[in-house]
This record gives sequence, structure tokens and C-alpha cells, in this order.
Amino acid sequence: MLEAQGIATTSISIIREHSEVVRPPRALWVPFPLGRPLGAADHPEFQTDVLRSALRLLETAEAPTIAEYPHDAPDLVDGSSWACALELPEPDVSDLEAALRAEVDLLRPWYEESRRRRGRTTVGISGARPDQIDAVTSFVLACAEGAGFTEPPPAASGPQWNHPMPILLRHVVEDLRAFYQEAVAARPGQRPPTQHEMHSWIFNDTALGQALIEIGRRIADVGDRPLQLMRGFIIPEGFWHDGPTWGSATRQVEPQQRPQDFFDYAAGYLAGETTGAD
Repeated sequence: MLEAQGIATTSISIIREHSEVVRPPRALWVPFPLGRPLGAADHPEFQTDVLRSALRLLETAEAPTIAEYPHDAPDLVDGSSWACALELPEPDVSDLEAALRAEVDLLRPWYEESRRRRGRTTVGISGARPDQIDAVTSFVLACAEGAGFTEPPPAASGPQWNHPMPILLRHVVEDLRAFYQEAVAARPGQRPPTQHEMHSWIFNDTALGQALIEIGRRIADVGDRPLQLMRGFIIPEGFWHDGPTWGSATRQVEPQQRPQDFFDYAAGYLAGETTGAD
């Protein structure tokens, strides 16, 4: 609309596949995690450079352009590397349920300490209460073991879930991930991890990460295009090793179908308003 009125626009893109379909007049693709379009917090010089690079496209781009930002974000807050201070056993992939439940039990007292100290928690977006984390764990395990993505698994009964399937799965995963993050933040004498450090720990060192990768494989087996979009909310880019975590869904829009039509359809499906058949 602005472009049609002669007002040039530019944007910052975190998910390149989406920009390739939408084809904005100008976009700067940045290799940063979701939620961090300017890179790391508390780095104003770096963030200013990102903004200037996006604005520079107003002068240089003469056709629809996706330019790549050439620098990685400064991840470390103080130059030191972060490692989880809690000693978790190495995940046993042969018994994923036992491994994940053992992790949750080990993290529970630290989560409760973090919740007491801060006076709040971010766990609960799915509808589960903090004291229902075992049901959240059961939900994740059931989906990892093939329960499907159409109805909440019977093994996870109890909470009053706030969302329909399949988008509910995303919020359940967010609750369990928040439980982990708040638990490790309770350990004294250690700085909080960056987002990338937290992702690296979860997906490289925990049974939760193994469970989420298994859910990603189940989604791949279903082969449903909108469902592949949701995998991108569950597994960050760089931690799914079989291609883009968002899948190829955004690249498979039919020639006669407007990109917005597909995204509207996918949003309705993930909200439980339509079926996944296309």
C-alpha cells in the first residue's frame, strides 16, 4: 500500500523462505534467532549497524531484493561461555520417556526456587498450571511417540488447554521450554544464557531436545505443509539437520495462489479452523 503511494519501504527478515514468497520490495535477511531481529540485546552499535544496513537498501535496491546481513550477532554477554550448572544425566534415547521425566524431576526444585524468587513464571501459555508440568511432559512425549496432531493426547489429560490442536502443541512446547529456562536461571553465581546458548543446551544436551527433534520427524512423516510451518516454532533454525526447519511449505505455493492466501489458510489450520488437506 505504501509503495503504491510512492513511499519506499524496507524490512528486516528473519525467515528467508517467507520473504522469498512474499517478495517485499526490499528486505535485509539477518541470521539471528526468532525474536531478535536486531541481534543480541545490549549491543547498541551492532543494532544500529543492522538498522543502517536495512535503510541503505532504500538507496541501492532497484528491484525486489533480499540482501544478506554479513555478520553474526554477538551472543556472549561478558565474553565467557555459558554452561548449565545443573548436572543432568546424558539423555538415554533408547528410553526417551524415562530420560525426559528424570530431567523434569531434577529441574523441578530449581524451577520452584526461581518462581519463588521472581514471584512469577512464564509457564502457563498452554493452559496448564505450573503444578501440571507432568501433564505438559506427557503431552510432549505422546506427540514424540506418534500420538498425532489432531487432538490433545489422552495421556495429557487434566489441564484446561487454551488452544485447539495443532497450534496447542507449540504452546505446550513453549511451557516446557520455559520450565527448563527458569530452572537453570535459578542457579546462583552464573549469568543467564543467551537465546542461542539455551537452544544449544536444550537440543544438544537434554532429553527435551531429543523429544522435540522426534516431534519434528513425526511432522515430516505426516508431510502436511501447514504443519511444517509449526515445526519452525518448535525447532529453531540451525537445530533441524534435514533442511529448513520450516520445511519447503513456503516454497510450494501454486502459481495461481497468492502467497497471502496460503498463509491465511495455514493460520486457520493451525488455529483448528480448517483441515490440513490441500
